Amino acid sequence: MTKPSPRLSYNAALVGCGKIGSDFADDPLMRGDVFSHAEAYDSCADTILAAVVDVDRTRLDRCGDRWGVGARFVSVGEMMSAVMPEIVSVATPTSTHRDVLAQILASETPPRAILCEKPLATTVEDAEHIVMEARGRGVLLVVMHMRRYAANMQKLREFLEQGGIGELRGVSGWLTKGTVHNGTHWFDLLRFLVGEVELVHALDVLGERGDDPTLDVALRMENGMLATMRAAEVANFTICEMDIMGSKGRARIVDSSYTVEISNAVASPRYSGYVELVDSAVDLGDRRDVMLHAVEDIVGCLRTGAAPRSSGEDGVEALRIGLAAHESARTGGVVRLRGTGVTL
Repeated sequence: MTKPSPRLSYNAALVGCGKIGSDFADDPLMRGDVFSHAEAYDSCADTILAAVVDVDRTRLDRCGDRWGVGARFVSVGEMMSAVMPEIVSVATPTSTHRDVLAQILASETPPRAILCEKPLATTVEDAEHIVMEARGRGVLLVVMHMRRYAANMQKLREFLEQGGIGELRGVSGWLTKGTVHNGTHWFDLLRFLVGEVELVHALDVLGERGDDPTLDVALRMENGMLATMRAAEVANFTICEMDIMGSKGRARIVDSSYTVEISNAVASPRYSGYVELVDSAVDLGDRRDVMLHAVEDIVGCLRTGAAPRSSGEDGVEALRIGLAAHESARTGGVVRLRGTGVTL
């Protein structure tokens, strides 16, 4: 019997050797959960981490030593010319994404795929330009909206689509760490589970310093629903939660999406003639190994031509919502993202 041909591995490069790039792999609280780019390439059977890049030589050498990578560079352009990787991860600070991605895409031999941390850029215009450039050069662009790669979020989406809590009525939630920096996760999850956003209205209640304060945001969905994202103080704790209400139940996404609590409308066990929400034993799986799943998804897309779970276009839309919230808070008006009518 003829043995099947071995599958080819893809050479990958990592730009940015900080926490999400590499260091989370050595956090004792995260052992067994593949959460960094370097660990994902090391764990995936179809990828080889062939090069690492960082402007900080200490961080660069720590990462290279940790994963046994000898090809180490402080320049993206030099790395692209010397290694010509097929997949490149961009795990640098948000403010550098545009320039790093531009260098990668301008290479004589661009990679076949890029996995970029969110948000894709600091402006919608830059994000759209990056998507256009990637498309023009035939590069698969993936934005690391991690919850799209979580098994429990994928199963929750199916559960909601199958009417698990009836017709969806509204969404609420809490967030810390910036309307764009962390909020793009929340907005992307809202799009993934519920649908597109039509109108954005935001208030700067906390008055946080910096160029990305966490805002209280009200969003009107295309389907007419209201979604609200409330701002909490990061000095007290970190939170990213979402509560989806339906006509027959409720889905609460808590514990940074590691846990989903389902409750269903049933006859009250306490009051005759009343219907209440009661916890239901619905197991939707876990939120582990999201970075590994993202890399595996990229490999699958390269082999089959399928679309990724989190595209460059998804990155643009999540960023668009976050920046619209900033504009609304600044002007005091409502920002319309789609649909017809006059913006208030």
